[in-house]
Formats: sequence, C-alpha cells, structure tokens
Amino acid sequence: MSELNLKIGKKIASLRKEQKMTQEQLAEKLDISVKHCSSVERGLSSLSLEKLILVCELFDVSLDYLVRDQSYGELNPVPSICVSLFRNADEKERRLLKEYLSLYNKIKNQPK
Repeated sequence: MSELNLKIGKKIASLRKEQKMTQEQLAEKLDISVKHCSSVERGLSSLSLEKLILVCELFDVSLDYLVRDQSYGELNPVPSICVSLFRNADEKERRLLKEYLSLYNKIKNQPK
C-alpha cells in the first residue's frame, strides 16, 4: 500500500463525509464502482488523474490539497469557482465581478 494512496484516500473519505455524501453517491459521480471507491478511500488503489481532478471539482479543493501535506486552503484560499469565474470572464464581466466584491466588502464592514 502506497503512503500517497493512503493519504489521498483518507482526504477523499473526509471530504465525502463533510459533504454528507455516501460512497455510492461519490462512486456514481466519478463513474466508478462502489468497491473501487471504497478501495481508494482505504488507500488500496488509486484514481486516474482525470478522476482526481473530478474529485477536486466536486469538493472544491486543489490537487495540491489531495496529494501534498498542506491543509485545505493553505496554497490557494480562493475557492476554485471564483478563480474560474475570473479566468473565463471577459473584461466587462471582470469589472462587474470586482464591483460585486467591492459592494460585498462595504456591506460586510458596515457597523451593525
């Protein structure tokens, strides 16, 4: 059993449980068998890179989080949805996103 497989499996199991998702549900989303999903979570087998990327998208974590020892958000505290929105936006959409964030910040910092 590979140390890396064990580490990745434990993180996947933890993320799945945080989302109150069953192994059956995760296996369906990954298009793998429940037996394989269980084996991955126990570190006995591994997922393809394609499936690991899908896991990252499902749980909004980075690949670095799954394969390295950093804690969640340590490398990139910005959720991937935000990165994706900015990356795929044209200039006008980026300005709007920045305005929304600026408004949010003003509202958040108003005295209560």
